[in-house]
Amino acid sequence: MRPRIPALVFGLCVLAPAAACAKGNAAKVFEKAVKKGAPTPTIVEAAARLAESLDPKGVQSLVRYGALVEKIDVYIACRDALSQASGKAFAALKKALTSSKRVEQRVLCVDALGISQEPGAVEALGKALDDGAKPVRIAAIRALRKQERREGIPLLYGRLSAVGFDSKDAEAEELYDALYALTGQAYENLSDWQKWYESVGPDYDPKKQGNKGDGVSTLTRKGEGKIFGSVVRSQAFVLCLDISSSMRVIDLPPGETWKDSKGKAHKYKDPDPSGRKPPHPESRFSKAREAFIKFIEGLSERARFAIVVFGDKKDTKAWKPQPVKATKRNKKAAIDYVKKLRWSYATRTDLALEEAFKIQGVDSIYLYSDGIPEKRKGGATVDIPADEILERARTLNRARKLKINCYGMASSKAMREFLRKLAEENDGEYKDLRVR
Repeated sequence: MRPRIPALVFGLCVLAPAAACAKGNAAKVFEKAVKKGAPTPTIVEAAARLAESLDPKGVQSLVRYGALVEKIDVYIACRDALSQASGKAFAALKKALTSSKRVEQRVLCVDALGISQEPGAVEALGKALDDGAKPVRIAAIRALRKQERREGIPLLYGRLSAVGFDSKDAEAEELYDALYALTGQAYENLSDWQKWYESVGPDYDPKKQGNKGDGVSTLTRKGEGKIFGSVVRSQAFVLCLDISSSMRVIDLPPGETWKDSKGKAHKYKDPDPSGRKPPHPESRFSKAREAFIKFIEGLSERARFAIVVFGDKKDTKAWKPQPVKATKRNKKAAIDYVKKLRWSYATRTDLALEEAFKIQGVDSIYLYSDGIPEKRKGGATVDIPADEILERARTLNRARKLKINCYGMASSKAMREFLRKLAEENDGEYKDLRVR
């Protein structure tokens, strides 16, 4: 027996749920639930009802309204419902992908096609690779990778040829990653890709043979330099720097300890318990700041960057509201800004992400932190649940598709796990920077 839609769907299904939610009415139920701000479970249930007998009108409702609801659970429900489209409904989904004006709506269509079993899904995703909005293209690349179909491979290397095999942009990196996952190859010119594709024949199955090749590369790709030892393959990004007071400590080599005034042993040394002195040259703060400065100095003028610093609420802010070109003047101004930074109580990682996502025109975030997310409350600091921040990141990133890379210098296992998961869920890299 099908579950009844809750009475919270504003009376449409209260008296006769089956009749009210029959084909033709299910779309109205969903639309009204969204417009009236129904509880998330109610909207999710309405989306599930639509999936049971999805028609072109239902597709239109899911794309038009579902993509704009901020809750990630609603987004996933709409994506899953749209992935069930077939026949006329599938044709409507493909049309929505090209005709929808809002990026969020087109991204939702792409995400649905990424898990669709319809034969025409790959072809539709190939068209999305030429979309004018970068988040849509990134979503299409990831969707083709998820599809794991042979016919998606030439679409990907064709797009890579158009972007440029020597491009330093994040889109090129996404394409390289997808192609390597599907083929195990890393060719860097079109003719080599075409020869390889012809040589494997029509029976090649990425699900069975992907990522098992020799990784042949015909060129050496270069990025925008390195930060914390990682090559930055983006030319539009946000640098997020933790300025919490714990950054003043000096990490000690393994086996060494330092005792505080109460005799408690630590794996780090605190050269300034009062937090009033300038940063020690060997402190976490100084090392992170030096890494940011060195990286900014080496940026090419093609790059655009932004900076967000985070500590307490009042000290969590963006240097500029939008990314700036890496001209000599802007790089000097950014470096001067970073050099003048001082401590702040608390670690508002949640607000740092909020500020980073306000910045438009970027495709990557590079976040450095050394402590558990926490906020000030009643004169004390209290932890912010990691799950809350992870869910917020999923919501913020549902249509942006930013790559979040995390770097940490914390001894806390919980902190390392949080940063690892934040990076992993957002297609980024996590690197542990502790002293070994």
